[in-house]
Amino acid sequence: MMPYQRYSSYTHAVVHPGEYHNYLDDVRSLDEKDDIVLDQLYEAVMEVYAFRAHSAVRMVPELPTTTTHHQHYGIQYAITDIVDPKHRDLARERLEEYQAAYLNAFRSGTDLGDFVEKRPIVHLAENINTLFVHGGVSHDIGIQYFAKGKEGADMLNKVWWEHSHEGKLVDFLSREDDLGHVVYELLTYRGNHPGYANWETQGEFDDDESDLDQVCATLHDMLSKMDGIDRIAVGHTPNDEVQIRCDGAFLALDSTLGRWIRGTGNEYCPGPEHFERRQGVDVARTSRNGNYRCGDIKKVCEGQIVRLDSDMSVNILTM
Repeated sequence: MMPYQRYSSYTHAVVHPGEYHNYLDDVRSLDEKDDIVLDQLYEAVMEVYAFRAHSAVRMVPELPTTTTHHQHYGIQYAITDIVDPKHRDLARERLEEYQAAYLNAFRSGTDLGDFVEKRPIVHLAENINTLFVHGGVSHDIGIQYFAKGKEGADMLNKVWWEHSHEGKLVDFLSREDDLGHVVYELLTYRGNHPGYANWETQGEFDDDESDLDQVCATLHDMLSKMDGIDRIAVGHTPNDEVQIRCDGAFLALDSTLGRWIRGTGNEYCPGPEHFERRQGVDVARTSRNGNYRCGDIKKVCEGQIVRLDSDMSVNILTM
């Protein structure tokens, strides 16, 4: 897999540039050049957002010069192509180092890698008849794989653990006709939410929720055929508040507790810690043409957390 094909190379939603520095602790100490590179990466991604070029740019040191395969994906630029030319070589060198340190930290056989690989894909809390999954459960997959409740959940987790090693993972998730496709959908599906009917095929979201009744009817029909499962709880599609829908059968629990996602969504912007570290330096907050401005990121978390009790009640605490 080429670097530009990695999920972690997106210019939004995956690895915040400032996060890379956390993975250098075992490699070396940070220096002033690291601060300069981080400033440059922030400025570059703001240009991406100003021109809505999220799909055309990848967070990689550079694109291949011996192949045009990346153009098949609509990728035209590496993030360093947008960096100030006088810092471009440094940015390429350091970004390559950052991403290597980040990926090495999560490799199979490392503490973090083993931890992630051993997490379940789904969890059925039998005492509250609730299926926890990151993305969601489509009607067909729910009926086919969870008709026997815990037996299906255990089977899918077992299959995941057998294929989660880095040497098997990409091939496993890429097979459309295999359980890898089921696992991938459980991680990414959004169709239990209203407004996402055209998301999978067209990438479109309708925020008027006109299909809520249909979505809930589909969910209730699916749940009626899933043994020991009365509701589904998901993350993946955040809102500023926890959402309880379909008469309590669907719990969307991601309430943007993280300071960065609440402040700037899935886009990468500098936070208060970076401004404090860069005192005396004019750190950019807007794109060069002024069309994009980074939102403020607060020093404390906001949002909601929940406690699910054995009587099936959902207790919400607002922070």
